[in-house]
Amino acid sequence: MTVHIEFDPDRRFTDLFELQWGRLATSGERVLRKSARTAEADRLVHAEVNAGNLLWGLADTMYPLQLCRVVDHDLTGPRPQVTTTYRGLPVAGLPGAPLPETLLTIFGDLLLAMQTLAKAGLTHGAILPEFVLWDGSHAQLVNLGEATAVGEPARAALEPLWQPPPGPDGLRLATEAHDVYQAGMVVYCIALQTGPADAPAAREELARGGGSALSALLDGVFADDPRERPDAHQLLRRVEEARYEPVWQSADPSDATTATVHIPQPGSITQQYAPALPPALVARAAMALSPARDEFRRLVEAKRGYRAARAAPRAVAWRYVRETFDVLWYSRDDLSSRIVLGAGALIVLGVPLALVVLVVSHLGGAK
Repeated sequence: MTVHIEFDPDRRFTDLFELQWGRLATSGERVLRKSARTAEADRLVHAEVNAGNLLWGLADTMYPLQLCRVVDHDLTGPRPQVTTTYRGLPVAGLPGAPLPETLLTIFGDLLLAMQTLAKAGLTHGAILPEFVLWDGSHAQLVNLGEATAVGEPARAALEPLWQPPPGPDGLRLATEAHDVYQAGMVVYCIALQTGPADAPAAREELARGGGSALSALLDGVFADDPRERPDAHQLLRRVEEARYEPVWQSADPSDATTATVHIPQPGSITQQYAPALPPALVARAAMALSPARDEFRRLVEAKRGYRAARAAPRAVAWRYVRETFDVLWYSRDDLSSRIVLGAGALIVLGVPLALVVLVVSHLGGAK
């Protein structure tokens, strides 16, 4: 199937690739074409195409917007190339610490992308700020060239601070825990406006802001043992709970370690009187409200599951409709001739058949 792409005239060169941006002619979606310049780049292009094929093979899964998709490739020439969607700008270039809601959305979108990769038996392996894009509404994880099958040895091409500690057996395997560590480090870096740190330093920094929203969100993510890190599903629950559950935060809005979705307004009753409440009273109130809060979370999960189950058939149907439309659109040059031939065949075959039916029905009526 031919994909019509309008490429920009400008090109950019890196050590591995020749880069050229463009847009899909049909939807206007931004794309990036990478043409290999070295043998290593050749391997990365083939790996990205293979990952794209595995993801498109997930028939029961709607392709998520949180993950780039392969729209075109050519592996036959001397310089293999792959074109993928590229929506937004890298979070590494965001000015200042993001708002709490933005931070939660970025983390949640990364976790959804990781879950989709896991369904295809893959891990991303290179979740870095330059490969996480933000368009103002959602994050998109790009660069599938380092994707590795689950259980295979993780590639050691990254900087040491982006590599999670090895397991108890001394091996560093490509698992969901590997991606969880890197996604957590991305959130850690953009929230605190700092560079990556090793696991002990990251844990120490989060402990310094004990009780903050960020330390609660990333609790256990930087554990040395991969088996002790929370999985993507558990972290998604934390993200959703953080959207609904306000927590105390510092009066300094620049303190990113205490950023939460709920920010008390200056002069509000919450800000004036909450700090004066006795800790014992706050603890008793929290215990009294705990059952109601748990019931609320259960209802939210049930509602989300109901919506997902209700939307699943519609999502599958929409995907097939969209693919059918793409096929018709890109083959429209051949479609007109086929319609003419089909209409001619119907006339040639249909007219005699209609006459036979009329004659038979007339003779039957005469009897």
